Amino acid sequence: MKPQGVSLIWYVHALRRWSTGRRFAGQPRLFYRDSQTLVAWRPAQTDQPAERLVVVFQSARRRNLHPDRLDFAEIAADGGRNHVLFVCDRHVSWFSRPGQRDLITRIIRNFAATRGIETIWAIGNSMGGYGAILFSNALSFARVVAFAPQLNLSETVICRPNWDRYRPSLNEQTERDLVPILAEAPGRTNIVYGDQDEDDLLHYGHLRETLSDAPDVRIVIVRGKDHRVASWLNERGQLADVVNALWRDDFQALDDCSRKLETPLEYMPA
Repeated sequence: MKPQGVSLIWYVHALRRWSTGRRFAGQPRLFYRDSQTLVAWRPAQTDQPAERLVVVFQSARRRNLHPDRLDFAEIAADGGRNHVLFVCDRHVSWFSRPGQRDLITRIIRNFAATRGIETIWAIGNSMGGYGAILFSNALSFARVVAFAPQLNLSETVICRPNWDRYRPSLNEQTERDLVPILAEAPGRTNIVYGDQDEDDLLHYGHLRETLSDAPDVRIVIVRGKDHRVASWLNERGQLADVVNALWRDDFQALDDCSRKLETPLEYMPA
């Protein structure tokens, strides 16, 4: 998939790296751009071909895909062991613009196939968490970590005032209920919520009411925290450790993280 031109901000960052003598290796580059979608690529830095691709679906606050403000950039790269693709929905439509989902699926599938990568993980926060789950079946993600994803975009949810700025971007192609996708997801999905956000409680309640017999869907509840639970974990230096523990099903490591935090992490099946 060829990139559709380079934006000024990416050009400026490339020029800065060249002028300061910084090597391009390991730095994100613009991989694809059109009016709806941006994709950036951070190459792996290994002597051997990378065995894993991590796809980071960007949150609504990252609509411009600024090179220095990419969600989960260092966590996804894992010290340069992984290729990373950052996917941004420029219209904040929850990946529902005409043809957008097919395009994103094709870009990721072709990227992995070209490099002989069979294992794909995904991560995202809020709308990015929604995206990580949305594409989990089409791209056979082996692992998903979704922070505060919107699982239920029914009218009873999006009629709320906090959706006023986003509601016009949703359309008839928006996937309104992610639970059926979760029920068929081929890999392990870990969902992290706080318990102090009204919307997140609606999504969590919808999940518990409508999903049954899904042993590969796990939930982490962080008591006393709101929709910014990923930022809170990051501020306390525990975000990377929590994500790595969830990706690797390392319950001892998750317990270690829990002991270091003021609020324990409650890990449970869906």
